[in-house]
Amino acid sequence: MNNDSVRGYIILTLKSLGYKEDEIDKVLDELHLQFDTITEEEAEQYYYSGDWRE
Repeated sequence: MNNDSVRGYIILTLKSLGYKEDEIDKVLDELHLQFDTITEEEAEQYYYSGDWRE
């Protein structure tokens, strides 16, 4: 999966949840930063660790 696919899934999810365009833009801006600073492996480890549930 590439970054643009992830962006598409996130946009579809946020629209389905009723997020407004400006809110989606903010999420995508932050996502861009995360793509630039966090490796795919780090992101995967974070997801599986469950730390994000805190």
